[in-house]
Amino acid sequence: MKRLLLPMLLCIALASCKWDNEQDLYPEETGNGTNCDGSTAITFSTSIQPIISSRCLSCHSASAASNLGGGVRLDTYQNVKVRADNGSLVGTVKHQSGYPQMPRGSSKLSACQISLIEQWIAEGTLNN
Repeated sequence: MKRLLLPMLLCIALASCKWDNEQDLYPEETGNGTNCDGSTAITFSTSIQPIISSRCLSCHSASAASNLGGGVRLDTYQNVKVRADNGSLVGTVKHQSGYPQMPRGSSKLSACQISLIEQWIAEGTLNN
């Protein structure tokens, strides 16, 4: 009986993770419930602002930007649009050469979140 217990536990442990995927386990990290395949409209209010709020505002809000965020504020649409238009938003979140890697001290945004930001910019950085 003891000889069977270890193999059975190993099989159960391996099978328990078989169907796990990043989007099911961490939906807030993969696009805030927004579909990344382009089948849903990308809007500032439902796609971009939630990413900014959850991943950027702890350092880039009005109250924290001067101390933690290097003076960069992302707390309004206009502030985000300036960074999107000059390329620094994408440069920092994609960790491109010449830009500081953001979010600092945290994991990189998911591919889905970066894709949403890029799509929003490509569609004209609308305030919708």
